[in-house]
Amino acid sequence: MGEIVAIVDDDEPVRRALRRLLLSLSYQPIIYASGEEFLAGLRHASPSCAVVDLHMPGLKGLDVLLRIRSEGLRIPVIIVTGFDQSGMRVKCMAAGASGYLVKPIERTEMASAIEAAIGV
Repeated sequence: MGEIVAIVDDDEPVRRALRRLLLSLSYQPIIYASGEEFLAGLRHASPSCAVVDLHMPGLKGLDVLLRIRSEGLRIPVIIVTGFDQSGMRVKCMAAGASGYLVKPIERTEMASAIEAAIGV
């Protein structure tokens, strides 16, 4: 198995689809249903990259990104969203996101974003 990639999404079918996609790209996915669960899980796992949904109950994707950066963690974060709001890509990238993808995400698009994020 390859690099560990965290998937953070509140939607179960999306988590399953992203898991299958990452496995097909030879990454080792670890799954989290919320931003809070992911941040707590960082005590036990060190993913090479995180794919984080922008719109979740509780901590939103941008909140997760800002928390990671404020704690000095060097985990690349790719923000994903099914609802692309005007200016949100710029806002996320300015906050330190490694990528910003709009669902549905193509296999090659995800592969390129992860490779760019982890410096493969």
